[in-house]
Amino acid sequence: MSAVRRFRARHPRLTRFAIASAVLVALAFALFIFNGMRDVHRAPDVGVGSGALRAAPLPELRVMAFNLAKCNFHHGGLSFDDAAVVRATLERVALALERENCDVVCLSEVVFEAAPTPVNQAEYLALRCGYPTVVGADNYSFGLPFCRIRSGNALLARVPLTACSVEQLTGTRPFWAPTNNRRVLWCELELNGAPLLVASVRNDSFDIANNLRQTEQLLARVGERPALLAGDFNAEPSSAPLARLRATKHFIGFDDVPTFPARAATRRIDYVLAPNTWTLIEQHVVDIGTSDHLAVVATFRLP
Repeated sequence: MSAVRRFRARHPRLTRFAIASAVLVALAFALFIFNGMRDVHRAPDVGVGSGALRAAPLPELRVMAFNLAKCNFHHGGLSFDDAAVVRATLERVALALERENCDVVCLSEVVFEAAPTPVNQAEYLALRCGYPTVVGADNYSFGLPFCRIRSGNALLARVPLTACSVEQLTGTRPFWAPTNNRRVLWCELELNGAPLLVASVRNDSFDIANNLRQTEQLLARVGERPALLAGDFNAEPSSAPLARLRATKHFIGFDDVPTFPARAATRRIDYVLAPNTWTLIEQHVVDIGTSDHLAVVATFRLP
């Protein structure tokens, strides 16, 4: 009799436990791969909001871009804030949204699903602040189908908004290494009877050359159409990506007032860029106090 058989004969319970443990580990690993490799991220999530759409015609549009920084709910390892703490943080954001009274809010680093803290941050704000339409798009989904974290970009709107697509940007990371994986959420606004392409953006944080390639992707999608691009571009005014956007002469809204880091901002990396046929009435930054980014708020007169 082999050593393995002798061990099984002498320790049947331990053997069964080892086999069951191996099966569970294999199952968890298979589910992790299944969750990470699914292609469902290409379809935006359309959530449930509240409130009524603004009546047309609209003389002006007020837009906010804000990196929510996941409400800082993760503190490393397995340390997460509970749902009550996240809701308290979101309440501070909600009060700022109410004060600013924006028609469109472009959010980045927003959490849609988190097993340790089950709060959909985008839907919470839409319901709390009276945005009838909320659309989200994963940058990553990490974990098991029933125990995971999904985070990405979102759009809240008080004007008609239709979800279009989620585009993978260059520099794709493996699903098991989600840091710096970037996608852009594309939607379409209806403003005074005309369609407008709108994107909630968060570009590469670490590689400015790849950031430029991602900017080229955005411009390729826009083409000659009027478009509103807003979010965390991770590029300063003097950088190549911003120079490329300026060179198109398609956009207004460039400013160099710093937005990062929030406590002592020295860098402008967040923007609201609107079609050049619009008129910028006013633009400012807001310290909401819940993120390492300042929010950008811009008011435009529509043609």
